[in-house]
Amino acid sequence: MRSDIAPRSRAGIALVIDTLARGGAERVLISLANGLDPRRFRVHVITTRQPGLLAGELAPEVSVHSLNRHTRWDFGAIQRFARVLDQHGIRLVHTHSHTATYFAQLARRCFNQHWLHVMHDHYGPLDGSVVVRLADRLLLRRLDYYFAASSRLERYAARSLALPPATWERLPNGVAAAGTSTASRDSVFTIAQVANLSPDKNQHMALGVAATLRAELPIFRWLLIGSAESAYGRSCRLATVRSALQDHVALMGERGDVASILATAHVGVLTSRSEALPMALLEYMVARLPVVVTDVGDCGTVVRASGGGSVVGCDDVSGFARALRRFALDRDAAERAGEANYRHARDHYSVDAMVARVAEVYDALLSGEPVTRA
Repeated sequence: MRSDIAPRSRAGIALVIDTLARGGAERVLISLANGLDPRRFRVHVITTRQPGLLAGELAPEVSVHSLNRHTRWDFGAIQRFARVLDQHGIRLVHTHSHTATYFAQLARRCFNQHWLHVMHDHYGPLDGSVVVRLADRLLLRRLDYYFAASSRLERYAARSLALPPATWERLPNGVAAAGTSTASRDSVFTIAQVANLSPDKNQHMALGVAATLRAELPIFRWLLIGSAESAYGRSCRLATVRSALQDHVALMGERGDVASILATAHVGVLTSRSEALPMALLEYMVARLPVVVTDVGDCGTVVRASGGGSVVGCDDVSGFARALRRFALDRDAAERAGEANYRHARDHYSVDAMVARVAEVYDALLSGEPVTRA
């Protein structure tokens, strides 16, 4: 589907997501909103719910609109969304979650609006969810363009959604490679895990690893950084107490100073059961941290390519603990792995390259031209 609005200077763009709480998709949206050239694009960020912690990181020239959607089928919020697009002359909508994509598609149909619709898929369908897979097949095939953040999502676009080859591509996440000095590392061996507490992120495995690690490494800290307000988060808190891990494990909640925390850590970890290309992994790498991750999504591919860490199987508690002990006992090897990660992220996951590619796709779509594959 193509827009029937003629191109004009400074095209109105809307980046849409449910909320700007800390998370990988949210970090990508912030990078795009702040990185797109304001001389070419008038950027609006629309959250269907509340703005969230990361809204404060948006550049001053980015307009922010919150629709305060309270339920999944809040028709009033859909009306407000259509009104915002109409009032601000939005010509292209770029959604960053499945729910935001469905929301936008409903608005486009209900109000007969003709803007272009791009989806950035960071997660893919929920495993085993027939409802989500059906909704994807009904609604995602009507997209004008689809960005897949990982190789698994690339396969999903081609096979499950059967999107025409000219309407999708894999676009790896980008991260700003400012780097971090290792001089500020804490004296106590510190493990950082940046992920909202949820079953997919599997922090119960982290607690099992911490309990195993305690037998051979009595002094260490494991920082669980991310929202813990869910029932799963509360179960992790209870499990920490039951396992008497309070001296080792800290549930730090959602934080706005993650980069500073990573600067004090010695290793970054992910115990996930499901991922695409997590921003947390790239943030560890540019912080010059070695990493230990489970072999899900593109995590294993990235770490094997960088040579900066260990990849273990899902729920392999003993293997995860062994990998962490190696970094704890050989700080020189850990530092070399961290430097390898930094170089790899700088060379292959540039935020500038990601933003430039998105701008190229926008330009082609807005001009009615076919998108040339990168």
